[in-house]
Amino acid sequence: VIGWPFLAHSGDVPLGGSLFVYNFDGTNHCESHTGVDLIAMGHQLTDTGITVISMRKGFDGREGIAVCGSPTGQINIYEIPAADLQAVLSIGFKRLPENMSPD
Repeated sequence: VIGWPFLAHSGDVPLGGSLFVYNFDGTNHCESHTGVDLIAMGHQLTDTGITVISMRKGFDGREGIAVCGSPTGQINIYEIPAADLQAVLSIGFKRLPENMSPD
């Protein structure tokens, strides 16, 4: 269960709207306990004052090779206020393309 401050109801969406950003979680095939989990990466956002409206795991949508040590393509996806996009980009996150549904 995801708790405060990461889960917000749709009524909490800011007036300027929201959008989705992501970052690779750093997991690799055949390597257990690698990567940054969803909540820990979410702290990178909230610690800089960015509100996280919702978050979920996802994939980058690319066909990757399943060879030990290669990236899995897993991403952490966060819904943030649209007004915070530039701040999020400046700390290394990317905007989720609109054709990649986070659902």
